[in-house]
Amino acid sequence: QDIDQNKFVGYLFIGGFAVSIDVGAFLFLHELIGIKALISHSVSVPTSAIFSFSANAFLNFKKTDLLFYRFVSFSIVVGIGYLLGVLIIFIIDNVLQFGGTIGKLVSLPFVVSFQFYLNSKITFRSNDG
Repeated sequence: QDIDQNKFVGYLFIGGFAVSIDVGAFLFLHELIGIKALISHSVSVPTSAIFSFSANAFLNFKKTDLLFYRFVSFSIVVGIGYLLGVLIIFIIDNVLQFGGTIGKLVSLPFVVSFQFYLNSKITFRSNDG
């Protein structure tokens, strides 16, 4: 089954808001308050994930059946994406010495693409077949 382009556009739109929440929280914690990048990432990701799950379940994919199981699946996907982000941030911040904020920004396209693929195929798939 091909990826529905309308759902992908909706995912990107909702994702844009979620990324704004994620990056905004990250920048606030890391740049303004001075909390380490990986700790800031650990707070910003779950905050944006709650918004993203709700908006995607109710508005984009319109899959509200089995909501608890979809949330668990979504959380696992977010967790894997989170770890991918940790790896990228760690490498860019600690190995390449470009800073945590650059690492966070570089990680976003990889994490968003990865999570869309898994969420569209697993979390928000139809149960009719």
